Amino acid sequence: MKERGVTISEALIVLAITALVGSILTAIIVNSTGLFYKESSKVQQGLGLNDALAKIRVNVKEASSIASSFVDQGTTYTSSATQLVLQVPSIDSGGNIIANTFDHVVIYLDGTLLRFKLFPNQLSSRILVDEILTTVAEAIVFKYYDSANPPQEVSPIAAEKVQISLTVKQKAGANFETATATSEANLRND
Repeated sequence: MKERGVTISEALIVLAITALVGSILTAIIVNSTGLFYKESSKVQQGLGLNDALAKIRVNVKEASSIASSFVDQGTTYTSSATQLVLQVPSIDSGGNIIANTFDHVVIYLDGTLLRFKLFPNQLSSRILVDEILTTVAEAIVFKYYDSANPPQEVSPIAAEKVQISLTVKQKAGANFETATATSEANLRND
């Protein structure tokens, strides 16, 4: 009985087929990983965008008015299309509103950082806050409206409703993805 082995040409053919299948699988895995990274970046970007808008909406709803400006240690914050200064009723340690006393909330863009600052009144039980809502902000636009139907755009101090448009830009895969979301909220006005 004669033993028959594999010829060199058969071995080369098997080797070529294996290399081809391996390179195809590698390309599929690399593309899938890139797609996963890109899609997860989009999801993360959307979550960050929604969280930032939600925090701004909550504070607008708690505010009794929009301040034209607020000064803290020589820095003046002014309500405008790119900066929002809210007057929020101060609260005591029991959570009760202190009459005619206000804390100030300032929301503005600092480069790509969307900043949220809370400046409590001396009588308030709230604490000083300097928080970054997102690190990938590209633009924020505030529009101020009255309560008419349909609403008319007004100056910040006459506003009863605020519309917020936030644009974020984040690296997703090899490219940058930009997302914009808009929301609005009515002031407390009580």
